Amino acid sequence: MMLNFQSIMVKAVSISLSIFLLYTAYFGTFYPFFQRALPLTCCMFLVFLTIDYRRKDKSNSASIIDFILSLACLPIFGYAAVYSDYLANRWPMSRMSEPTTIEIIFGILAIILLLEAVRRTIGFALVAVILLMLAYTMFGNMIPIQSISHPGYSLVDALDHYYLTMEGIWGSTLGIAATYVSLFVIFGAFMKVSGTTQFFVDLANAIAGESAGGPAKVSIVASGLVGSVTGSTVANVYTTGQLSIPLMKQVGYKPSFAGAVEALASNGGQIMPPIMGAAAFLLASYAGVPYFEVMKASIIPAFLYFSTLTWFIHLEAKKQRLEGLPKGSTPKALAVLGDRGYLLSPLALLIILLANGYSPLLSGFYAIFSLVAVSWLRPQTRIGVKAFITALIEGAKNSVLIIVVCAAVGLVVGTFTLTGLALSISSTIINTTGGNLVLVLLLVTGAALILGTGMNTVAAFILVSVAAVPAITAQNVDIFPANMFVFHVSLLSMITPPVCLAVFAGAAIAGANMWETALQAMKLGTVAYILPWIIIFQPGVMLIGNTSEIIFDTLSALVLFFCMVCFTQSYIFTRIGILQKIILFVSSISIFLGDTNIKMLAIITTVGLFAYSWIANTRSNNLTKTTGK
Repeated sequence: MMLNFQSIMVKAVSISLSIFLLYTAYFGTFYPFFQRALPLTCCMFLVFLTIDYRRKDKSNSASIIDFILSLACLPIFGYAAVYSDYLANRWPMSRMSEPTTIEIIFGILAIILLLEAVRRTIGFALVAVILLMLAYTMFGNMIPIQSISHPGYSLVDALDHYYLTMEGIWGSTLGIAATYVSLFVIFGAFMKVSGTTQFFVDLANAIAGESAGGPAKVSIVASGLVGSVTGSTVANVYTTGQLSIPLMKQVGYKPSFAGAVEALASNGGQIMPPIMGAAAFLLASYAGVPYFEVMKASIIPAFLYFSTLTWFIHLEAKKQRLEGLPKGSTPKALAVLGDRGYLLSPLALLIILLANGYSPLLSGFYAIFSLVAVSWLRPQTRIGVKAFITALIEGAKNSVLIIVVCAAVGLVVGTFTLTGLALSISSTIINTTGGNLVLVLLLVTGAALILGTGMNTVAAFILVSVAAVPAITAQNVDIFPANMFVFHVSLLSMITPPVCLAVFAGAAIAGANMWETALQAMKLGTVAYILPWIIIFQPGVMLIGNTSEIIFDTLSALVLFFCMVCFTQSYIFTRIGILQKIILFVSSISIFLGDTNIKMLAIITTVGLFAYSWIANTRSNNLTKTTGK
């Protein structure tokens, strides 16, 4: 009886949350406190009913303690929704509006429950950072270093700031998660129940499955398409990796290589338009640009990322003499498009609406509505009542992690705004580097790798951007490229040891050694480590500048990445010697560091080397055929 009641409650709250998000997407959002508090209350309720203290899914068997915790979340987090008008009009941290005893108690319990919810969803790493920030707020006045010390705040003032204003838990970070991000997570759930994600996998198989090392290329195409919808690297690995990794192993790839390919491809899904990852919506807000501009600016970087990764995998297949899937075992691309190509129309509509100035919320709502409508064109994709309800439930459940994490990160952001720590860190970075842009970017990259350890991209991006973006923009870099740089380096923690969540997931599915898989991922991910720097120093890849600048920056970046891959693989169209490797190395350095003339010379040299290698390989193949005859 208890289990049935729990299941009903989880489904009821999940459906209610999704309906609320869909309603506000179409009819408009409520005032901030209410709009943010209601989804967070629902998500906190769901966390304790579906994930136990051991971080295991207990959707059907929560303990009595978890029931009590979930019920406690209702008044503690629902307080801001019920008293939204009062909170919006009070004077924070003043004698006129001192927190009441119940508000102080609720504030303390809200932080404790939020920390436990974060621990259950993504682990202890973010909890440790938040605890450090809270300790800094309370005891930072005791720090003898003047540059990072602050006047000090009482417990009441701190709770006032964190719990009763929109500078802490209820900040803009939660606001974005409880609107744009969650709506597109729900969109992803509808795409899953309609079979759109499976359509992406089938289309990828049709395009690349039978080519050399085909399953690895399928992983790239499928993970890019699916990841564009899911917005979660680890979820993407488990979605497409279950199919692609066994197939990669089947055609001869090492387990560690197969796991690394899936990790890289899935991570790239977060930079793949049109939907990208949750952090992309935060990026748009922080940079003060429409989301469509983020989407546009990501087209060329996504192309560079996936084309380079494909080239790396192709060369590996040629070196190992690996074949693709058996001829005739995959469907034809035109047949797949003819059968289910209509499922792409909601994505096309989404892009058109965003391009014409519609808000992401309204665009997302119409995309979901159109997907439900077109799904009825074929029985196998039809979203009936049961599938519709399933999508609502899954969409809400998938939103829980993002909403809870964004609320928790609000405590970190609140510490920065209350104490001025962001300005202190930014000033320290500038002073330490002497205002040298390259050194600033190196420090920011290091900070992203450290702070992103064990976290998802959303948390990593928020933690780094608060202090890092001002340090970058102080070096005369525009705020949009600065945020794009931080966004891209925040993705690196997913593939960089010691705690690389995407690699963990890929290695687990592949049955491979984690460290070997991580090293392969870093080798494969050369483009991922260099791409953020290209964004800063060659802004044409973000479609910034005139046509000739965009073309030249894109071409030089593409040649640079292909050079680096061939150098790493010691292979172009055939195996290469030391002289060719030296040419590739010098060309890479010249394109990366040189001026326009040096870059052009390096590009011409590289094209010549590629042409020579292709001709030599063609002659060798013809000679082999002739001799064979």
